[in-house]
Amino acid sequence: MSRRPVAVVGGYVIRYPVGGMTWVFLNYLLGLRDLGFEPVFMEAAGPQPCCYDVERERMTEDPAYGVAYWQATLAELGLEDLRWWYRDDAGDHGMTRDEAISVLEGCAVLLDVSGSAWAPEFARAPRRVLVDTDCPFTQIRLADGERGWTEFVDSHDTWATYAVNLADGSARVPADGRTWIGTRPPIALAAFDASPMPDGAWTTVTSWTSYGSLYWDLEEFRQKDAEYVRLRDVPALAPEVDFELALGGDAPRRQLADRGWRVIDPVAVSRTPFLFRDYLRRSRGELGVAKQAYVKARTGAFNDRSLAYLASGRPVVCSDCGLDWLPLGEGLLTFTDARSAAEAVREVEADPATHATAARRLAEEWFGADRVLGELLRDADVAVPAS
Repeated sequence: MSRRPVAVVGGYVIRYPVGGMTWVFLNYLLGLRDLGFEPVFMEAAGPQPCCYDVERERMTEDPAYGVAYWQATLAELGLEDLRWWYRDDAGDHGMTRDEAISVLEGCAVLLDVSGSAWAPEFARAPRRVLVDTDCPFTQIRLADGERGWTEFVDSHDTWATYAVNLADGSARVPADGRTWIGTRPPIALAAFDASPMPDGAWTTVTSWTSYGSLYWDLEEFRQKDAEYVRLRDVPALAPEVDFELALGGDAPRRQLADRGWRVIDPVAVSRTPFLFRDYLRRSRGELGVAKQAYVKARTGAFNDRSLAYLASGRPVVCSDCGLDWLPLGEGLLTFTDARSAAEAVREVEADPATHATAARRLAEEWFGADRVLGELLRDADVAVPAS
């Protein structure tokens, strides 16, 4: 048995086994390991059927595909000894339920990333930190008093958020009566290496929409589809550049293609974490589009998939959702409309080597997993091992 303190990461991998999402949780696990914790992964099923079988392209109650995917991912990374637990009404995978309960009762902290996994057993963890990655939707639901959601959020004793502007009071977000700790997405830098920018397309791995709009003060807060409609003319404004969308969801693909966007199947480039990482390496840079609500609320949240581009030495041109707290202009540039997006891409293309170097440097200086998670845990009054 490890003598290291245990840090549990609650996540969303076995139910949604695709590469970009998996890196979100791997970055936490690898970063906590580097801090001196024993990282443990836990996930619980939601309403059935809740598991996406990528091979069969359908939702199912059977987690078999996701379990095999997770085991193969850990083996590829040399993490076969990492303890994990998946539970649903049919039983347990990885650890037994008794083993999982023992781990939870003895852990230093449970980090519930994205609020994506919860089971009654998780309440046994002595410290429970919710890491919100979806401001302002999280806070609108709380301000509206959505009962089940409020009870879930309040099952944690500490609340953190990627929306750093919410934490400092400058975001356009309804007050919900809670104190939010500002944090950032972590990146396991050793898992991503920077290489020279290749010739090729500016890409992104994204979805057209995740769910519906929410309203606050009779203002509508929308998804990425609203932003893509505003940006539809970017390819025409920078015709010398190729723009490729690995796009999921019910999107108007033909109409996007008519506007000059190359639209491809996202599963083909993100079926595993390693295919996703390879796709980023083949990309020229990322044109990252945030949810309209993030832009409107000025959350200041930085996207974890965009962070993987930066760590790979790929410049990012992304929606201006209040990222002034970061050094902008080299490696990371923001836009407000189609014209400024095209201009930012052209600026990178005028000196690609400088922007590629700056992209990796920004990831190292601001988002290294051990630094980000160390700061988060200290802000949450959780002891960090002297590793």
